[in-house]
Amino acid sequence: MAKFRPHSFAFILLLGSLVTLASFATDMGLPVLGATAESLGVSPGTAALTLSVFMAGFALGPLFFGPLSDGYGRRPILLTSISMFAVFGGLAAFSRSLNALLAWRLLMGASAGACQVTVIAMVRDLFTGTEARVKQSYVNLAAGVAPVIAPTVGVAIASLFGTWRAIYGALAVGGTLLTTIAMLQLAESVRQRSAHTIVTALSSYKRVLSHPITFGYVMVIALNFGCLFAYVSGSSLVLIQLLHVSRRMYGALFAVTSVGLMIGALASARLSRRGVSHAALISWGLGAIVMSALVLLALTFAGWIYVWTLVPIAFVGFVGQGIVRPNATQGALDPMASIAGLASAVMSGVQTLTGALASALVAELFDGRTALAMTGMMAACGVCSGAVYVALVRPAERAAHAGELQISHFTH
Repeated sequence: MAKFRPHSFAFILLLGSLVTLASFATDMGLPVLGATAESLGVSPGTAALTLSVFMAGFALGPLFFGPLSDGYGRRPILLTSISMFAVFGGLAAFSRSLNALLAWRLLMGASAGACQVTVIAMVRDLFTGTEARVKQSYVNLAAGVAPVIAPTVGVAIASLFGTWRAIYGALAVGGTLLTTIAMLQLAESVRQRSAHTIVTALSSYKRVLSHPITFGYVMVIALNFGCLFAYVSGSSLVLIQLLHVSRRMYGALFAVTSVGLMIGALASARLSRRGVSHAALISWGLGAIVMSALVLLALTFAGWIYVWTLVPIAFVGFVGQGIVRPNATQGALDPMASIAGLASAVMSGVQTLTGALASALVAELFDGRTALAMTGMMAACGVCSGAVYVALVRPAERAAHAGELQISHFTH
């Protein structure tokens, strides 16, 4: 059977579907945390640990599987990670205790993280320049659909089968289906595999962390993810507890805001094809992120945080996120062609840990009276992200470009 061609719509759709595993695994279960807690005899707060351990696995798993994909190829690691996700999802459906569920959730997170970084590395393997940024944008566009529909899908599945366990069963079925399609349709993307030893892995990690462009972009992505997760974790507190929005309305408002990610990713793809540089796109996207966060912070101090001010302004920031992410991702991986899997793993691990920290701080600092914990964290992460780009990434890119021009001049 012929494999999907890398430039085909089916290929990008499959890659986009693979990176949605994490979103579906986290967001589908949110509406039924209470039912999960009751079934297992624990408090809802304790049941929420299923999200924490998933994110821990999502951060740590890629650090192991990323280097393996450089040494053994993307295809075997990708197939292994998707099948692991399906197996652990099935086991989670039959968990009889919270500890068992937490163990399977940790392993689901690790496999979903491995899947995501392998997909990102595959795009880097197969495409370069503008085309790579376009493909990363389309993968992010597909991934942006999941947070919008996942909670609704989770409620529908739990209602249809009458139990929260059906959600994990559905994840197992989805993982099995994707494993089958990937096995039949995805070819190996690595042209030259790197040697894989502990020494070479440590050397490669050092190379990633010491490269000003790659490390700078890693921090830009991580800090933007912190800004995003500050809103994700704080919006329910602010909208429901502070502004007294119903849970159903909150779901609709969050979905509307999340559409901004999709619009930003689509805009990035379209503008890249029209020749707009990645530097211009990132600058525009970061401008939207920073300004929206600062405006929300100012409105917080002024006492003007309402639904009609918070959601539209956050939407603008989400559009910026959708623009920045694919361009910064490709910018981070461009200098790391031979170790794209490891570089992608570093990027995923740092961003997940940053997002988790931002989320935890917002939850800890929220006082029930103002939105300052959320908007303050959003502003801090957004401003720091912009500062890293301006002070570290752009000077390093200009220096690298000047060096390339000088070499070209001497060779001619």
